[in-house]
Amino acid sequence: MRTLFVSKPCRIYARRGVVRVAARDGERVDVSPALYDQLVVATRAASISSAALMLLAQQGVDVVLLGPRGLVARLHPPVVNKTAEARLAQYAAALDGRGLEAAKAIVEAKVRNQAALLRYAARSRREEWPAVEAERLLELADRVRASRPDPVELRELEAAAARVYWQAVARLLPPELGFRGRDPAADDPFNMALNYGYAILYARCERALVLVGLDPYAGFMHALKSGRQSLTFDFAEQFRQAAVDKPLVFSTPKLEAVNGNLSRESRRAVAELVLAELSKPHAHGASKAPLDQIILRKAAELASFLRGSSPAYAGFRVRFW
Repeated sequence: MRTLFVSKPCRIYARRGVVRVAARDGERVDVSPALYDQLVVATRAASISSAALMLLAQQGVDVVLLGPRGLVARLHPPVVNKTAEARLAQYAAALDGRGLEAAKAIVEAKVRNQAALLRYAARSRREEWPAVEAERLLELADRVRASRPDPVELRELEAAAARVYWQAVARLLPPELGFRGRDPAADDPFNMALNYGYAILYARCERALVLVGLDPYAGFMHALKSGRQSLTFDFAEQFRQAAVDKPLVFSTPKLEAVNGNLSRESRRAVAELVLAELSKPHAHGASKAPLDQIILRKAAELASFLRGSSPAYAGFRVRFW
């Protein structure tokens, strides 16, 4: 996906059938659907006209609003594929167990991707201990595969893997970052960077799910909660390590917190890393494709499985070179 990331104070307006982003420093960019699929506005000092919003929707350009702590809102075109059929099948799958089968495949893929990242760390840093921790994760992934599609058991295995993984990540990071483990509510810069990176990933995953007709709010692993995009969060788990964790762990940008939030420069650095990773080719089957395209393909595969058109759903497994 081709994304225009805007973090400067600016005005966004429609002019002669074109949406223009005019920054206060004089820089101007036209948001043409021939050049961009998504506009990410990551500043509170931007004004956008209703005419620009309508034109972007008509042209099929996604609009995502990011605040200091992540996703605030998004606007996407209302035209999607097989919505009624896919959503009826999705709701039925929540009752007949097929939804948990998909969730189980995603959790297994997530844990194997966590192991793959630690194996990459062992190779790139020529240290043995990350490979040892990776083996612990692979054992947990095998237990996920052998488990019943039970939400309580899946959450317990997922939590056990998270403890191993994030303790290892803490050892890989510079001590001055103050990262002691994953906590979305923590105020250390790396946790905030993860939150911000995941928000960008969630926007991409939500878009993919909506485009294939699925309801991003109706997941299978957790109890339904008003306003919580359960399926988006569940679906994104299999892509976190490739899209966010690896670039932040191995290309850690300078991270600074100001008044309890990442600084504007830090947020921009995180966004650039994540957006670049989403555009990079990754292995998918026997071929390679940008991670953005893989996310959409996996969403289509999930919808196909829920509709009964395919016998199983396989989670995305990343390969780190």
